[in-house]
Amino acid sequence: MIAWQAELHNVEALVEIHGRPGYLLQRVPEAVREGLTEGGQQQIRKAALTEIRFVAEAGEAQVTLASHGWPSAVQIYYGDYWVEDRTIGEQPETLTLGARDPRFQFDSPWREGVPRQSFGPVWRILVHGGEVHLLEICGDSIRPPRADEKPALRYLAYGTSITYGGSVSSPDATYVAQAAWRLGLDPLNLGVPGNAHCEPAIAAHIAGRRDWDIATLCLSVNMLNQGVTADEFSARAGAMITAIASANPDKPVLCVGLFTGFPDLGWTWPGREVRATSEAYRQALRSIVEDSGFANLAYADGSELLDDWRGLSHDLLHPGAHGMIRIGERLAERMRPMLY
Repeated sequence: MIAWQAELHNVEALVEIHGRPGYLLQRVPEAVREGLTEGGQQQIRKAALTEIRFVAEAGEAQVTLASHGWPSAVQIYYGDYWVEDRTIGEQPETLTLGARDPRFQFDSPWREGVPRQSFGPVWRILVHGGEVHLLEICGDSIRPPRADEKPALRYLAYGTSITYGGSVSSPDATYVAQAAWRLGLDPLNLGVPGNAHCEPAIAAHIAGRRDWDIATLCLSVNMLNQGVTADEFSARAGAMITAIASANPDKPVLCVGLFTGFPDLGWTWPGREVRATSEAYRQALRSIVEDSGFANLAYADGSELLDDWRGLSHDLLHPGAHGMIRIGERLAERMRPMLY
């Protein structure tokens, strides 16, 4: 999406919310959001690898943001290169980009001998966490990045809070960002914390999008934790996978079974009724892929991607930083032959 002469990446709707300044950066269109569970309708409004991108040809630019619900982590990148981390809250905050820091000799990485990887000289503001509102972008000679200033291929990821990155402190620490970085892909994060239920609305949305080249579907510990039987999971996940794979026969789709976690120990989330095992869900997803007849489908076992319990955080469900890096490494290894 292009607005304010900038590209709003992983944003499908600008939403006005009464009592809040600016526009909410929403990851799916409103019609899709309304087709999710009640919880999903709220969670999909949270920023996840949402970016504001532009080239400031005349120098400095200012971007004003606010985060509602709770604070959001902000990372500023100049192309492939990290600049700084910030945190924003409900009070609007203006970020100034492009001012040279006198402590550093080099004001730009684009010099002879420095390799270009994925991005050109594009200012990138990555936001992650709460409901982020964009109030204003100011600066002279701002323009959206050109196609040759961004990665050529896009990676779309659907899943739970693990995909969203609910346990990490920065956007680039999610497994989605980690895998994308290793493969030189541009990530689109559609993780829905606590509410990845394979609804027809989100399935049709992903199936109908033409802006991705490879997708992962991480399905879905939310359904396991909320009493969905293996048979019902198979039916709902199968319908989603079929819709996406059949509409995009030339695009690889990798279905990811449950990651290592406390359900493997036979434990349940307090107050929840569980009617299946982790292994039953993994086998159901594997069978959907193997029996589908779609050449563009593949399966990856999440317990092999996260193969060390030390990669989990204290709740024994959400990966910490080490776990996210491990998943990103192994997922990239699995995805690479599907792409190149």
